Amino acid sequence: MNSFSRRQFIAATGAATALSLSGPLPQVFARTAASIADTQAAQRPDRILVVLQLSGGNDSLNTLIPYGDDGYYQNRFALAIGRDQVVPLGDYCGLHPQLRPLLPSLEEGRAAFIQGVGYPQPNRSHFESMDLWHTAHQLHYKSLRGWLGAAADRLPDNTFAPMLQIGNDPIPDSLLGQKVLPATLVDTQNFRRTIDQFSAVSQLRGLDKGEPRSNPLLSRLQQTNDTADQLSERLRAASLAAPRSTAWPTTGLAQKFKQVADLIAADLPTRIYHVTLHGFDTHSNQEPAHGTLLAEWSGAVAAFLADLEEQGQADRVLVFTFSEFGRRLRENASRGTDHGAAGVVQVAGPKFLNPLLGQYPSLSDLDEGDLKHSIDYRSVYASLLRDWLAVDPSEILGESFAPLPLFQSQS
Repeated sequence: MNSFSRRQFIAATGAATALSLSGPLPQVFARTAASIADTQAAQRPDRILVVLQLSGGNDSLNTLIPYGDDGYYQNRFALAIGRDQVVPLGDYCGLHPQLRPLLPSLEEGRAAFIQGVGYPQPNRSHFESMDLWHTAHQLHYKSLRGWLGAAADRLPDNTFAPMLQIGNDPIPDSLLGQKVLPATLVDTQNFRRTIDQFSAVSQLRGLDKGEPRSNPLLSRLQQTNDTADQLSERLRAASLAAPRSTAWPTTGLAQKFKQVADLIAADLPTRIYHVTLHGFDTHSNQEPAHGTLLAEWSGAVAAFLADLEEQGQADRVLVFTFSEFGRRLRENASRGTDHGAAGVVQVAGPKFLNPLLGQYPSLSDLDEGDLKHSIDYRSVYASLLRDWLAVDPSEILGESFAPLPLFQSQS
C-alpha cells in the first residue's frame, strides 16, 4: 500500500471528502427535540470557538480608525474616514461606520478589538503570512500541524467531527492535526455520504488494498463518513422544535454564520468552526468595497450574537476574527493600500475586560512605513487555548507566549 503524508492526503481528497454536504438549506431550530436532547447532553461541549478569517489583508487603519491622530489624515488623502463619520470608542480611535452593528456588543462588553497584533520580521506575502498564522510559526514540523488542529487533538474525543470548515473554501492548514481529520460542511440539510468520492480517491492512491483499518487516515475518513447519517438525524430532530426569531442578513457570510448557529442549536458537539470572508486585498479603489466587506462582517457577527443570546448560549461561544496582515499607513496612487504588518483582531461573544485591548500602534514610529506590533498573535492564541478551550498552550506554542487577560472572569 502506498505511503504518503497527511498534507498529500488532504490534497488528494480535495480537502473536503471527509464530509461533503449538499441540498437546500432548511430552517433549523433553536431547541432539539426532547427525544434526542437527553442523549446529547453528556456530549455537549463546554465552549465553542468560531474562527473568521478575513482573507487578503484587512486594512485595520480603516477598521479601527485613529481619528484623533492627524497622522492618519496626513497619509490617507482619499481614503480617510471623516471624523464626523467615525463611530467613536474614545478620544483616539473608533469604528468605520459600516461596523456600527457591532457597537451594542462592544458597549455591553461582549466584543473587543485587540490592537497592535502581529509578529517579528513581518512577511508581506499573502501565502507565507497566512501559513504563519495557520501554523503558529511551526513550519519546521515535518508533518504540517495547524494551531487549531493541534488543539483539537487535545480535546476530549468524540465520534463527531470536532472541527468544521463552513462553506466551499478549502480546509485551512490551521485545522490540520495529527489525530483529527477536519471536515467541510457546505449545507446543513443533507449530510451526504461520500462513498463515491472516497472510492475514487482510494483507487487512485491504492488505499483500497489490504485491510481498511490498516491506514489510520483511511480509518478516520471511514469513521467520518459513518457519522454523516447520524448528524443528519440530529438536524432533522432539531427541526421539530420552535423556530428562532433572529433576523439574518442575506449576505453569504451571514448565511454561513447562520449554519453555525443552526448546528449549535442542534447541540452538535463540534468545538471549532472555521469561516472565511474573501476580498480584503484592496490595492486599488479601496472604498466603498472595503466598507461593503466590513458591513457584511459586522452584520453577520451581530446577527450571530443575537441568535446565540436567543438560544441562551451567548456565554459559551466565542468568535475570533483575524487577517494575515494589516495595510500600510500611507495610501497608494491607486486610491488603495498595500500590504502592511501589524493590525487588529476582534473577539466577540462572552464578557471581555474592555472593548479596546492593547495599545494602538504609533503612526510616527513605523517599520518601513508599516505599523509595529506590540502583541504577538501567538499570545492571543495562548489566551484562546488556555482560557477558552482549556488546552495547555505551551504544548502547541512553546513557553514563550504568555496568555493575555481578555475575559471579565479574569479581573
